[in-house]
Amino acid sequence: MAKVVLVHGAWHGAWCWEGVVDALEAKGVEVEAVELPLTSPAADVDAARDTIVAAGEGAVVCGHSYGGLVITNAASGLPVGRLVYLAAFMTDQGEDPMGPLQAHPSPMMTAMRFDTGMLTIDESRLHECFYEDSSPERVAEIIPLLRPMPLGATWGVPGEPAWKKVPSTYVMCTHDKAIDVGAQRAMAVHAEEVIEWPSDHSPFLTRPQEIADLLASYL
Repeated sequence: MAKVVLVHGAWHGAWCWEGVVDALEAKGVEVEAVELPLTSPAADVDAARDTIVAAGEGAVVCGHSYGGLVITNAASGLPVGRLVYLAAFMTDQGEDPMGPLQAHPSPMMTAMRFDTGMLTIDESRLHECFYEDSSPERVAEIIPLLRPMPLGATWGVPGEPAWKKVPSTYVMCTHDKAIDVGAQRAMAVHAEEVIEWPSDHSPFLTRPQEIADLLASYL
């Protein structure tokens, strides 16, 4: 059976997929959660591409948030079975990923902090922006695990997007306070299939079984 590859978003790490990994492994599905270096978009794409190549033909590749940009680039030209965008950036070649966010502002836009060349999120806003469906206690456990993102890097799609050749699904999280549902809807037009969940920006924490069920259904 082909593997599932999971690609996390900005500030996070492979740890965020733990519940999804457990649920997939309980189904007997081989799965790999990529640890992005978050040093540059190019380095992130290289890390994801290495894992996708190792997964082999027909792999299901899921990207969350910024991870959508990563898989759009990393899976280009590879024999992937399906791309799944989980409240993720799904943009075309030459399209500014910030365009949908600027057209549909979210609370996250005012929670971002720019300092010494790095991008972070105001800790006091994390629960509101990312983890509204989780408890404050769970959010407190997550805060030390988050990493800053480098500024000055281009987050676009320089070549042909993988979704132009690979079947794709967009999972819209309708209660999202990081990527507004209007921005998600604008990007989801690129996908062959669109699913809506009444979720915050981080369903990997509160809906791991649903994510696992969805990804396994494409194998």
